[in-house]
Amino acid sequence: YSCDNKEDTEFNLPGTWYTEQEIDYGSYTLGRGTVMTFNANNEGTIGTTASGDYIVFEWRWINYGYNTMELMFRDGSTAYIEGAIAEDYNFSGTWYNSLIDFQNKAYGQSFYMRREQ
Repeated sequence: YSCDNKEDTEFNLPGTWYTEQEIDYGSYTLGRGTVMTFNANNEGTIGTTASGDYIVFEWRWINYGYNTMELMFRDGSTAYIEGAIAEDYNFSGTWYNSLIDFQNKAYGQSFYMRREQ
């Protein structure tokens, strides 16, 4: 089964996702054990199991390329996930820390998360 459109991704996205990769988010580097949660109201959190610190965000689809999500954090900063695909047990894409990085395809970080069970 392939999840190749926004509706499938929105259906599969709510829940908790986990990766052992490090995700470098601007001034924060979320170490191994990064956790992202999404709810059905286009809100979520990102953090790490090691520190217990979480950052809250809202997200939306934007019209820059295939399945691109904009994450808007409470401090006013943003991040972008290009090619965001959420299947039953996998969530992946390429993470960018700013709109300029995303538009220039600079410093993208591929990531792969699995659903926490």
